[in-house]
Amino acid sequence: MAARTVPENLAGLSRIMAWLSGAGLFLCPLIVGAAFLIPGGHSDWYLGETHLQEMLKGNIPLPYRLGALAFEAAPTAFIMWGLWSLRRLFLRYAANDVFSNETLRCLNNVAVALFAQVIVSFAVQAPVSLLLTWPRGTGHRAISLALGSDDFGSLFLAGAVLVIARVMAVARRMADENESFV
Repeated sequence: MAARTVPENLAGLSRIMAWLSGAGLFLCPLIVGAAFLIPGGHSDWYLGETHLQEMLKGNIPLPYRLGALAFEAAPTAFIMWGLWSLRRLFLRYAANDVFSNETLRCLNNVAVALFAQVIVSFAVQAPVSLLLTWPRGTGHRAISLALGSDDFGSLFLAGAVLVIARVMAVARRMADENESFV
């Protein structure tokens, strides 16, 4: 395929997005850890209006918060993989690499990470909520599951990114075939 250059404004935007993805990669585990490790109402800024917010506001002993954090590490790992893949994707775009197999693999990884994060996040809600309510004693413990519009939005975006990655792969193959005829 003939070399085509990425417009400078797209390359610059890609570098900015790569930097932001890298910052998110660094900040994400710190924020998640802080939400579970700093007792009190400090989880508001991370958890927003989720079902875990109220559970983390109480005086929960550290071993239970650490156990909950261990479960929460699974969806966080998928977020981090998605951010890592995004960073690599944007760096490739900035380097004028738009249609290579590796670039398309990065885009595909973003979609898979989004899907997996939603599914794993839903799955760990039960043990996390049980651990955070365990110290309340018999009759006051809870197992909580929630699936909200944010989750459906993430699944829809993951599907869209996956389709876009497949369309780009087809476009690359078609361009390679067209170029071989010339």
